[in-house]
Amino acid sequence: MSEPTFYATVEARRTVRSFLPEPVPQEVLDRALDAARLAPSSSNLQPWEFVILRDPKAREAANAICLDQLPAKTAPLLIALVAHRETWRRNRDELLRVFESRGALRPSQVTYYRKLIPTIYTTGPFGLLGPLKRGLSRILSLFRAAPSFGSRTDQRIVAHKSTALAAATFMLALRAEGYDSCPMEGFDPWRAKALLDLPRGAEVCMFLAVGKRDDKGVWWDRVLMPRDWAVREI
Repeated sequence: MSEPTFYATVEARRTVRSFLPEPVPQEVLDRALDAARLAPSSSNLQPWEFVILRDPKAREAANAICLDQLPAKTAPLLIALVAHRETWRRNRDELLRVFESRGALRPSQVTYYRKLIPTIYTTGPFGLLGPLKRGLSRILSLFRAAPSFGSRTDQRIVAHKSTALAAATFMLALRAEGYDSCPMEGFDPWRAKALLDLPRGAEVCMFLAVGKRDDKGVWWDRVLMPRDWAVREI
């Protein structure tokens, strides 16, 4: 029995440290980006942004921001993947617009997006409501299961988790197309924010080097931690 295509793609994906100069075709990039947009996200708010660095000066600056790592310097394409904490209103409104275009809103949609989401994401002036909401959530949790009603830190974590899901989907899509990637967490976050002119509540989750691996692009054989370190049942 042949190996399913998905599992073969997962097995073939590696973190590639050096790339061939061959450019990534636009149609390949577009398909991978559209696949990434299908990734799951908290409340479907899709808080991510892919910033493709085309301008030579911006690319040179980004290479330096990525500490001149070999993947950044050799990849024909460099992408900054941004997590946005403050786009929830815009994206919530777009979700409601699309829902309404498909017919009358269900009561559950009205309650969730018009009441619950603002309760979770509104933190007030200087974020002062955040600690109060977090404290209230903890008190409620002593008596029954309760979600965290959200400080800015909670929202930042959620945005980064959702953005990382989009990144993983994107990297697998690239591998399915015969291209490779290297996610880089080692970079100067302050210079990255300035280079990309990011608004308040936005920060780079990771940089992604993209291209075709060269013969020495994979440095080591894959090593996995023992399965019982990663999986348990209770």
